[in-house]
Amino acid sequence: MSIADTDSASLVSNAELDQIGIVVHDLYSVTQELTRLFGIGPFRIFEWPLEGVEPQATYHGQPADFRLLLAFVTVGKIQIEIVQPLEGQNIYSDFLRDHGPGLHHFRLSIPAFEQGVAALMEAGIEKIASGTGVHVGSKWAYFDTTQQLEGVVVELRTRLEEVGGEGQWLQSVPPPSSPVNQK
Repeated sequence: MSIADTDSASLVSNAELDQIGIVVHDLYSVTQELTRLFGIGPFRIFEWPLEGVEPQATYHGQPADFRLLLAFVTVGKIQIEIVQPLEGQNIYSDFLRDHGPGLHHFRLSIPAFEQGVAALMEAGIEKIASGTGVHVGSKWAYFDTTQQLEGVVVELRTRLEEVGGEGQWLQSVPPPSSPVNQK
């Protein structure tokens, strides 16, 4: 889905909605229920950061060291990311503490990533986390748009086809598997 650049004054243009993110206490239970209730799956499930990968993660502008359990599945054209914080200070643990589990963010992939990040920051929207992703060449940044969007955070990500990754998962990411066999 492409968000049309209908307003020449928009801060970020040519964005494509490609992911929704859900933060949970128990990733395995949620993935099992999504499969049982709706036939959604199989999921790619793994801990982040991956061994041997430097995520260049930040948390409120400072270098960050945290671990997450992640699950990814694509439904139609939208990827669902399920995040279970494991340790360290991060925006997902903050969300669970402040709101409980639920919808955390939607992701927009954009062609001019650095310019989009700069535009939001110049507009006074706080970048609350950033780093490199699970796809070759991927960079991401989360922005605290909770005041503007009534509780929802926005993630910007590089549009992968422009960095040579063509959406390829990093080699150390495991293939999808049934959540029934996890845990």
